[in-house]
Amino acid sequence: MKSNALRPTFLLFSGLTPLLLAVAGCTNPAPYKIPDTICGRDVDPSALEPLLPSGQNFEAVHETDDYESECAISVDNSDVLLVQEYRDQNKSDIRSTRMDNPKPSDVGEETMTSDNWLISMNSCPRRGKYYFLDVIITANGVTEAKPKELEEFARTYLPEGMKKMGCTS
Repeated sequence: MKSNALRPTFLLFSGLTPLLLAVAGCTNPAPYKIPDTICGRDVDPSALEPLLPSGQNFEAVHETDDYESECAISVDNSDVLLVQEYRDQNKSDIRSTRMDNPKPSDVGEETMTSDNWLISMNSCPRRGKYYFLDVIITANGVTEAKPKELEEFARTYLPEGMKKMGCTS
């Protein structure tokens, strides 16, 4: 007799569950997926993800010429990350770059990192000069320092960037 008494309640909840899930799905769409290729470069999405905020829409805009590549990444129409590459550059003292909380890094040949910026200078053997990689967090209101996350992304990006810019084969 007790099992019959609970049956209408069970049926009510079992019938509402799909409806509640459908409504929840409509109000909270799936977040964006980071592609494996961004601006003509193969990337490791797991290394890029910690540098990006949550959101619904991911976009990467690429501008390039013979000596420079710029990839502007936005989430929900807000700029959040800028990846710049320069080849055929002269050697310079990147330690004199004005950064907040600068620290040397072991990424590449000579690299400095800060709370929201990484700059790396590497020889470009096929061209006889230097290749620079800048990765800059551009999101407004960023309060969390991410030097380790910048380093991890640069560590995975650098070989592909140098190859695409003609420095390595």
